[in-house]
Amino acid sequence: MNVWVNSVSCPHSPRERSAMCCPGPVFFVKAWGLRRAERLCFRVFLLIGVCLLAPTGWTQEAPPEPLVVAVASNFAGPARQLAVAFTEQTGVPVQVIVGSTGLLYAQIVQGAPFDVLLAADTERPLSLEDMGLGAADSYAVYARGRLALWVPGSARPPDPGDYLTRASLLAHANPDMAPYGAAAAAITERFPKAQAERQIVRGQSISATYTQVASGAVPAGLVAYSQLLAGEVPAEEYSLIPEIWHPPIAQALILTLRGAGRRAGWEFQRFLLSDETLQKLLSLGYARSDGKAEYDGN
Repeated sequence: MNVWVNSVSCPHSPRERSAMCCPGPVFFVKAWGLRRAERLCFRVFLLIGVCLLAPTGWTQEAPPEPLVVAVASNFAGPARQLAVAFTEQTGVPVQVIVGSTGLLYAQIVQGAPFDVLLAADTERPLSLEDMGLGAADSYAVYARGRLALWVPGSARPPDPGDYLTRASLLAHANPDMAPYGAAAAAITERFPKAQAERQIVRGQSISATYTQVASGAVPAGLVAYSQLLAGEVPAEEYSLIPEIWHPPIAQALILTLRGAGRRAGWEFQRFLLSDETLQKLLSLGYARSDGKAEYDGN
C-alpha cells in the first residue's frame, strides 16, 4: 500500500507523560497513503454490507401450512391415525376437526376454512359440489360404515331383532344431523309396535351416542362398529346390524375450493383412496367402499 510511517519519541519524561498530552509514540502517515487507505476501508465496509443484506443458505424455510380436515364423528379415530401417517409420508401437518356431518357441512357453507370434508354420507359432499363450494373432480366414496347394537354388561352378543322388539329405552344419533342416525332410525322403524312405546335418546353425533351408552345414561344404543373396536369393547356386549336393515352408510369425501387449490389437498385425497389405507380401514371396522349393501327397504 506504500504507506510511509515515521515515529518520533515523545519529548516528555515517562513521569510527565501521565499529565501531559503525549500518550506515547506518534505516527505520521503521508497524505497520499491515507487516501488510499480510506478507499480500501470503504470497499471493505461496502462488501460487508452487501454480504449482510444478501440472502444466504442459512435461511430456514417456513413450515408447511397445516391441511385442515373436517371429519365426521364416527371417523375421528381413524382420521387421526391416517393424519399421522400422511404427515410422516409428505411432511405436511394435518389438523383434524371433528363434528357431526350436518354441523361440518353447515360450517363450510358459512365459510369455515376447511380443506377437506370427510363426511359420513354422500349427500353433503354432493351438495357442496352443486353449490360450487367443492371441487367436482375430488368427490369419492372412501368407506362404508357399519352399525352395531351395544348393550354394556351383556354376557353374550345380543340378538338385534329380539332386543329391539322389547327395548323401552335406546340411544342413537340424530337422524337430521348424522347419517348413522338416519340409518338407526330406519332400523327402529322395522319394529313398529315396539317403536310406539320405545323412548329414543338422540345424540347430536354418533360420538355423543357412544358417550351416552358408555356412561350408563342409556342401557343400550346403536353405535358405529368402528367405535367399539377402537374402545376395545368386549365382543359379547355387541352385535353387528345386518346391512339389509338400513340404507348403506356410504361415506364420501370432497375437497373444498380452498383445499383444491393446494397440492397437499389432492395428495391427501389420493392417500385416503389408496389400497394401503383401504386395508387399514377394513381392520378398523369399515366395509369396502366399493362393496354392495343390498338394503331391502323394509
